[in-house]
Order: sequence, then C-alpha cells, then structure tokens
Amino acid sequence: MTDMEHRNETEELLDLAVSLGYRLMTSGSEISRAEEAVTRLLAAYGVPGDVFAIPSCLIVTVCPDGAEPVTRMRRIGAHGTDVDGIERYYALARRLCAEKPPAAEAHEQLRRLKSHPVSYRTPVLCGGYFLAAAAFAVFFGGTLPDGLLAGVCGVLTGAFLRMLIRLKVNAFFQTITAAFLIGAVCQTLTHFGVIRYADATAIGALMLLVPGMMMTDSMRDIIYGDTLSGINKLVQVLLTTAALLLGTGAALRLSYALWDSTSVGISLDVPYPWWIQVLAAALASGGYCILFNIRMPGVFICMAGGGLGWGVYLLAVRLGASALLGNFLAAAAISLYAEIMARVRKFPAFSYLVIALLPLVPGAGVYYTVEYLLQDNRAMSFEQGVRTAATAGVLAVGMLVVSSLFRMAGVARQQRSAKHNP
Repeated sequence: MTDMEHRNETEELLDLAVSLGYRLMTSGSEISRAEEAVTRLLAAYGVPGDVFAIPSCLIVTVCPDGAEPVTRMRRIGAHGTDVDGIERYYALARRLCAEKPPAAEAHEQLRRLKSHPVSYRTPVLCGGYFLAAAAFAVFFGGTLPDGLLAGVCGVLTGAFLRMLIRLKVNAFFQTITAAFLIGAVCQTLTHFGVIRYADATAIGALMLLVPGMMMTDSMRDIIYGDTLSGINKLVQVLLTTAALLLGTGAALRLSYALWDSTSVGISLDVPYPWWIQVLAAALASGGYCILFNIRMPGVFICMAGGGLGWGVYLLAVRLGASALLGNFLAAAAISLYAEIMARVRKFPAFSYLVIALLPLVPGAGVYYTVEYLLQDNRAMSFEQGVRTAATAGVLAVGMLVVSSLFRMAGVARQQRSAKHNP
C-alpha cells in the first residue's frame, strides 16, 4: 500500500469515527461515552488518535505513522435525547470494534442505521406527555382530577414546544413561555375551583421542562474530571432554571394581581401511602421512557428503577435518615440496578439510569423557590434553592460511587485478562 493510499484509508477511518461520535452526541449520549466509543474504534483499527468533546463540539485527531496529524471537527447543535439511538449507535461501535470491516463497509452500516430511525408516533408521544405530567402531579400530592388536568397541560405543553422547535425558537424563550402558560393556567383553574392543588398540578407539568438529566450529568462530569463539559452543561442548567423561574414567577405574579390574593396555591401535604407514591414514580418514569424514545422491554426496566429509587428513599427516611442521605442511598440503589441491567442486556447503563432518577430530581424546588420569593419570604426561598442544589449534587455523588466501583472492577478484570493472555 502506497503512502497516499494509506493516508486516504486513515482519513476515511477518521471520517467514520467522527460521524459515529457525532451521532452518539446528537442522540444525547454522555460525553465520556462518545469519547470512549471513538477512541476504541480508532484503537481497534490500529490508528493512534485523540478525542476531545464538549456538549457543542467534537474534535478527533489521528496520527498516522510518519505523517502529519489529521484533525476533524463537528459542531453539535441543539438536540434532544434519543435513548434508542444511543443504544443502536453504541452497539454498532462495539460491533465494528469486534469485526473491523473495511472503512467503506463500516460507513455503509452507519448510513443504513442513520437512514432508518426508530421513534414513537405522535399519538404515543402525546400519551407520554400526559402520563409523565399526570403521574408527577399525583406523586407531588395532587388529587386524581389534579393529575388528569396536569396530564392535559402536559400534552398542550408538548405540542407547544414542538411548534416552537419547528419555528426555530431558542430554548430559553421556549422554557419561559411554556412555564408561564403552565403556571397561569393552573393558578386560574385553582381560583375557579376546578383543581385543588395548583402547586402539584403545575409542578407535574413543569417537570417536563426541568433539566433534571442535565443537572445530574453536569455534576457527574465535573466530579469525573470532565470539568469543561460539566461547566458547559451547568451553565445550560442555570439558564434553563432561570427561564423556569422567570416564567413561573411572572405567571404567579399575574395570578396574584388578578385574583387579589397573596397565594392561590395550597402547600402540598402528600397524603398517599407509600405504594401509591412508588406507583406514581414508576408511571412518571414510564411517560419519560416514551419522550426519550426507550423501547420495550427497556420501558418496564426503567419504570421498575423509578419505583425502586423512590421506595429506597422512603424506607431510608422512615428509618431516620435525612432527606439528603435518603437521596444518596436512592441514587446509589438506582445506579446499582442500572449497572446490573446494562450488563444483562448489553446496553449502556445510561439508558436505565437517567429515567429512573427523574422522580428524585428536585423539580418542585424551582416552583417553591419562586413562590416563597413572591411571598417576600427570602429566607425560605434561599433555603429551598440551596436544598435543590444540594439534592442535585447528592444524586450525582450517589451515582458516581456505584459507577466508579463498577468501572474499577472492569479495569481490574481487563488487566487480569491481559496478564493471562499477553
């Protein structure tokens, strides 16, 4: 093979690696997983290279023997979370590393995978919005009618967001307007006696806007040492949270002015037994499975994980643990469950972890931070804000403890295998 042919083959492999990493990241994969998949692909083909990724950019450099390094960069635009896409592209990466087909054939496999996406139809997506919002409203202490109306608000919110996305409206404005509409509708319905708990109903629908996954993911990246990526995501979390605060705050202020009341909502006092709370957490996780495009049997696995996490939290608190310790133990239990399921099904643990954690995400904290602030109760507002941030950090630590132990065990197993099979 001539030098020119070798260089062309190397560049073709580089294009393949960049395309695969790009597809993983635009499907919502973690930064570490995308970097790992690209690095392993290059190593499997015997090409040394470096990979660097942040949420908005992927850079891959290969260093052919005796030649100048070659670099490719792809910008990562706005995207959602497609767990099925993550699983399929990561499975392709594993298969390519094992089989090592020619680069042209590997490109064709990637092209076929890209040209046949699998996603839920619009009626099913509407059902996902309804189920997630309705279950979360009951989870946070709302009545059954509150849950049903929260579900309707969730469907309308989903349709509204999809319309704004088609109009290419930026995410900040999407969140502000959607939060304002949710807050205004729920407060108005409460004023006229249609629903009982404005806060539970609003929070159920607002959970569709809360950046819960990105919140914990940013903490995880920072603790893992991917500081730049973690800070990037943390800034996005803060901007989204600010949009939620502004939109919700404007709706509450308008409602207070219209109805001449210091507070239209009623503080939550969850009256349900533990099994109803666990069931609501599982159903909410099921709704998000549809929104994040998780397929069967992954839906039932994620629902079981969501119920498991909340059950562990309730048990820990009942045994005398603090709320933060309960969240830590619940996150650790979910992470352990996700790691086990990932090894059983040969899928990324992320697929099961991200959904099951959502009932623990402090989405209600955003609502109550604003409500206390509008009531001029700055001390409670500050306390609620700090508690929300602390809970997100504790969840990230709980995940990391278990995932780090599994990662260490995997590295030790690889080292033993290399030692016995040099």
